[in-house]
Amino acid sequence: MGEQSLVFNVKGKGLVVASACAHAGIVNTVKHAQKITGIDKVHAVIGGFHLIGAPMPKIQKTIADIKAINPDYVVPGHCAGWEAITGFEREMPKQFVLNMAGTRYVITA
Repeated sequence: MGEQSLVFNVKGKGLVVASACAHAGIVNTVKHAQKITGIDKVHAVIGGFHLIGAPMPKIQKTIADIKAINPDYVVPGHCAGWEAITGFEREMPKQFVLNMAGTRYVITA
């Protein structure tokens, strides 16, 4: 309730899920996007993951769950926190993109 995110399907690539802060959990946000669209393939998960200050077991579970979803790209943003950001980089090095202020993302079909 009250959470905001954007989801769109990129032809031939899958869903892009852009979260605001993911207070309900980024995994829940992605799974809800899959459910409402009927599309399982996730191209990218971008945005706030709301893990700053979270206990390590929660961060590790979130990373494992996103890894299981297997997006092409994972781009943790402002409220993911350093531990989660470095955890995603370590666990998903080929999918990980370091998000920085001013970065422009171009997503094409």
